[in-house]
Amino acid sequence: MKKRIIPIGIMVLIICAIIFFVILTRKDKVINLKDNMTGKSVSISIYKGKNYLHDFKVNSFITIKTPPQMAVWVEDLQGNYIETLYATSKIVHQNWSKASSDHVGKGQIQRKEALPYWTHKRSNVQIVPDTITSATPKGNATIHTKLDTEKNQYIILAEINMSTDFNDYYPREAKIGDVSYSGGEYGSGQPGIVYSATIDSTDQKTYELVQIGHSSPDGSDGKLNQDFTKLTTAKDIIDKITFTIK
Repeated sequence: MKKRIIPIGIMVLIICAIIFFVILTRKDKVINLKDNMTGKSVSISIYKGKNYLHDFKVNSFITIKTPPQMAVWVEDLQGNYIETLYATSKIVHQNWSKASSDHVGKGQIQRKEALPYWTHKRSNVQIVPDTITSATPKGNATIHTKLDTEKNQYIILAEINMSTDFNDYYPREAKIGDVSYSGGEYGSGQPGIVYSATIDSTDQKTYELVQIGHSSPDGSDGKLNQDFTKLTTAKDIIDKITFTIK
């Protein structure tokens, strides 16, 4: 009995059809927050860059792909913190993986270097996790939420950072006190990048946030550094971030 062999041309067509179907049906993640709260309806769209997913080495045998940590918040035109619109759940709950060099238990680990610009800006303002958080999306995402301010003009900011994103200037081996120290074995490596856009709510359009600097490598302060020359892959974690008033 002869075996039936599928012609190569038909196989190619089948494979192309499957790839096309996957691309066609793939949807960006939609995150709905603050549905029951008052305020202006706004959307934040985050488009992944080529370095959005990063190889995180758990041990000698296991490596996983991890997305960045991020926070999006609002300030007035003088730079005073108003409120946080979105933050990834890991940064809010401080639910970090334990490195061999960590001397405390898993639930007590603090990664000050993760998103220090946002952390210092909000200072002691408490975060209500259920209203602003979700797991970090694995790809492009749009966040629908509410903005509770009567101001017509304000600033939207975002800080994005990736764990263990080391490079030649910010190496894993840097020691505490070094200018290139970024938290140790499971630290951030390259510091978080801060994006910003000035919003006029009377002009209902889509705004694109631009890179304005990076935060403290070790999280020791809330300063903004505008020198990008020592950053490499971190600059391509995000392709773009947009903000829209509905």
